[in-house]
Amino acid sequence: MQFPLYKFLLFLIVLFLSACAHVATEKTSQKYWPAAPELPRLIFETVLKDSSSLLEKNAMEEFQSFATGEPSLQKQVLGKPYDVAASGGLVAISDSMQGIVHLFDINRKRVFAIGWRGKGQLSKPLGVAIDDQQNVYVVDAGLGVVVKYDKLGHFLSTIGKKEDFSRISDVAVSGKTGEIFVVDRGGVESDKHQIVVYSAAGEKQALIGTRGINEGEFNHPTQVAVDDAGNVYVLDSGNFRVQIFNAQKKFVRSWGRIGKSLGSFARPRGIAVSKDGYIFITDGAFQNYQIFNQQGQLLLAVGVGGGKDQPGHYMLPSGIAVDETNRVYVVDQIRRKVEVFRLLSQQEMDELSGIIE
Repeated sequence: MQFPLYKFLLFLIVLFLSACAHVATEKTSQKYWPAAPELPRLIFETVLKDSSSLLEKNAMEEFQSFATGEPSLQKQVLGKPYDVAASGGLVAISDSMQGIVHLFDINRKRVFAIGWRGKGQLSKPLGVAIDDQQNVYVVDAGLGVVVKYDKLGHFLSTIGKKEDFSRISDVAVSGKTGEIFVVDRGGVESDKHQIVVYSAAGEKQALIGTRGINEGEFNHPTQVAVDDAGNVYVLDSGNFRVQIFNAQKKFVRSWGRIGKSLGSFARPRGIAVSKDGYIFITDGAFQNYQIFNQQGQLLLAVGVGGGKDQPGHYMLPSGIAVDETNRVYVVDQIRRKVEVFRLLSQQEMDELSGIIE
């Protein structure tokens, strides 16, 4: 088959401009955090914006699609991402504007949507979680329940009843017990500022907290995370703090304060905990995410507000997740992306330290 010369020339021009844009991004983007001369702790790896973030075509395949007029990659674009969960190479991103959840299957390089039709159709998806079997749990604020799917997006069940909640917002699943923790952030006239706990089978088991400012009480909690030992971390946003409960759901400690400087909270929005016990908090006012130890000491702040759309430049960070490989996934609602970082190993930090010195 022969291709018209003008199509070939245009194709080369497109490739050239794409290469130039890529080089410019590499020259201006920050790859490590913190920046030199400090010792790096994280490395930026990639950004998830649409299905082309995973799918690949070689140059000949791209040229053939272009020259023959066939459609290019059918992009599944993030509309208004809200939350993210990641486990075993599966990344779930809720999209409150499109009313779906995007599933990025990293291992199989597939991207597909769930919750857009049928019995498991979603209304307003917010918080998401993935359990050890890679089942996906989605908080639907419109339906007032948690919807459960398998890793292929097939509907399995719903958890909870609309009357159980005032304003449902997030969900987390314990890898130790299989228990499901659902955030009810309450409202101005509601005392349901609490965590509702369900068994792995979806049976209501317990309540954690009520409205208030004392230990074990919440004021508009927004998100929840569970570590490998079964400890529960609640982002008590209205009280500008993190509260920690043990596997028996007993209060352990809390920390945090309102403030304008790093180490405090101004508009805390998302929480995640790593396998090493580091706690990650996104803040919509600071336009970054902060990493704390178990005692609430600030270890590192990543990101700045505004600027160009580059790694670590945020407009409105929201959900955050850390998987078993120590990769960090950060949602930016305004820029419609999820950035992926990785915590460096001690060996990598030692090697970089030798280079910096």
